[in-house]
Order: sequence, then structure tokens, then C-alpha cells
Amino acid sequence: MWRRQAWLVCRKDLQTELRERTGLSALLLFAVTSLVIVGFALSGGSLDPSAAAALLWVVLFYAAFAGLGHSFAVEEESGTSQMLRLAASPEAVLAGKTCANFMVIAVVSVIAVPLFIAVTGLTVVQPLRLASVVVSGIAALSSAATITGAVVAKARARGVMFGALGFPIVMPLLMMAVVATRHAVSPVPGDWSWMRDVGGLISYAMMLSAASVLIFPIIWDTQ
Repeated sequence: MWRRQAWLVCRKDLQTELRERTGLSALLLFAVTSLVIVGFALSGGSLDPSAAAALLWVVLFYAAFAGLGHSFAVEEESGTSQMLRLAASPEAVLAGKTCANFMVIAVVSVIAVPLFIAVTGLTVVQPLRLASVVVSGIAALSSAATITGAVVAKARARGVMFGALGFPIVMPLLMMAVVATRHAVSPVPGDWSWMRDVGGLISYAMMLSAASVLIFPIIWDTQ
């Protein structure tokens, strides 16, 4: 039952996003603007793999938190959150919104990551390795953005609090993602440490999701 409710919440958020394009536009605008600035700064040069890995996740992090923070705030401001409480369980709401946020940032990543590789002149020997790192990283990132958005939606100074609360949550994730990306784009023959890194990112996403499931009902029922 909750799976159907989660799918309906996810579909509702995606339809709203496609109609209004507030979050998606913010994500794309930030990502593309950042990459244009990076390309201008490099002036046809290339980046070291370690620096490129760090810069990639800086772009994805700020793009995600610039566009995904409104997922709960819109319903709190419009007064439709109470109807959502009656229509779906807290677990379904959390799962549905996390799924919608993941799909939005995945669309942006499909555009931003190849553009980033082209702009920085990064040589990717194993594209599938990089893809697995990005997918597991944005899964954790979307989970972090969703639970942070739920907390911040209850506050008044939302813009300030979203970044302040979100950064400590995703700091370990960003560190792991940077290391995983570096291993993925410049692999050493016979070195499978990228698989350990991907496992770490997936484990972090699962841990964050489990913690979110425990605390979200308390947040969601707060008037």
C-alpha cells in the first residue's frame, strides 16, 4: 500500500516540477553557469584528476541544494501539506519525495557530468565506473536533500538553514564521493578500490535513509 502511495507522491512532485520547473531550472542554471566559469578559467587547459573530482562534486552538491530545498516548503506555504498527511503515510511521503528528487538531480547529472568532462579535459578510461560512482553519490545526495528540506520547511529562515543543516550531513558523503571519483577516472591496473568506494557511498545512502525513516514521522507530524 505504501509503495503505491510513494509512487503517487513521486509522480505528483515530478508533474509539478515539469509544470513549474522551479527546482530543475535552478539546478541546471547553477550547474551550467559553474561549468562555463570553470571552462573560462581553464582556457582550454585541463585539470588534475584529484582537483577535477573535487570540483565535480562541489558543482553537484550546490546544484542539488539550490534546487531541491523547496520540495516540502512549497506545500507548507500553499497549505496543501495537511491534505498530503491525510492521503499518504509519512514513510510513503518520504520515499516519494526522495525518488522525485533523485530523478531530478539524475537528469541534471546526465547533462552536467559529460559537459564537465568536456570542459575540464578529463580523460575517463572507464566510463561505467564513473557512472556507478555518480549514481550512488546522487542517491545519497537526494536522500540528504529530502530530509534536510523536511526539517527546514518548518523554519522561517529557510534559505540560510538549508545550507547550514545540509552541509554537515553531506560532508562525509562528499569526501567519499571525491575519493571514489578520483579512483574511477584514473584507475590503476588491478586496483578495484572504486568498488569499495561505491559500496561506501551506497552504505552511507542506506544509513541516511534509515535515519530519515526514523525521524521523518516526527518532523512530518509537527504543525
